[in-house]
Amino acid sequence: MKPTTQATRRTVLSAAAIAAALALSSCSGASTAAPAGGKKTITIGIGEEAPFAFTDPATSKLAGLDGEMLRAVAESKGWEIKTFVTDFATLIPALNAKKADIIVDGMFITDKRKEQVNFTDTLYMQPEGMIVPAGSTLASKEDVKDKVIGAQTGTVYGEWVKTLGGSDVKFVDTQAALITAVENGQVDAAFTDAAVIGYSLVQKPNSKIKLVTPYEPHFQGNIGAGVRKEDTQLLADLNAGLSELKKTPQYLEILKKYGLGEANAAK
Repeated sequence: MKPTTQATRRTVLSAAAIAAALALSSCSGASTAAPAGGKKTITIGIGEEAPFAFTDPATSKLAGLDGEMLRAVAESKGWEIKTFVTDFATLIPALNAKKADIIVDGMFITDKRKEQVNFTDTLYMQPEGMIVPAGSTLASKEDVKDKVIGAQTGTVYGEWVKTLGGSDVKFVDTQAALITAVENGQVDAAFTDAAVIGYSLVQKPNSKIKLVTPYEPHFQGNIGAGVRKEDTQLLADLNAGLSELKKTPQYLEILKKYGLGEANAAK
């Protein structure tokens, strides 16, 4: 399946997503039990979205920011990995229906989500990013007052940018359309997931736009992996593995591979 780059980490469950979630509850569950003399198998639920968690078409391995971090932890623990793919909106229901043991996909750690699952320690920081035309002198979110601002429909950025004092706000349906709007001067600045635009520029450099840096974000964006409330030992194992990973050069290498850097490292 081809990974997508939709900024869906903050959208509200649709009626269709709720129906899909309910359907999942009747399905059989994943198992973390290790066969006699074998390795433990962990099923990781993903939304198949780059750059967060997706299947690398070249290697068939779990890839992405979240994906590679969890793969590194699994290797250190001697776990085998399986993936379960579902829409982002149904990841938590899939976890609690035992279709997966862990869920990841650029998921913000929020109080509302913590009522349903337990989160690992922060994997990395992924706030919003600000993109502008290459020749623009705009350098902060405060500079967009009286400017035309762009955002993607269905994200919290859409509501937030309305508070920035712009002369107009233009909404588009996709990341590609948002980038095109900046390229063509239809908007003076646009706001989206920093990791998504950073990864896009790493994969396909674009001389017509730039990601503003340094940039002081509005959203904190602590990203974590989720497990079921009762899986306390799995949570402890994951946190121990993540703690060790963060001490190695591999941690920063993963961030840089997908367009992030030291500023995004978990504090």
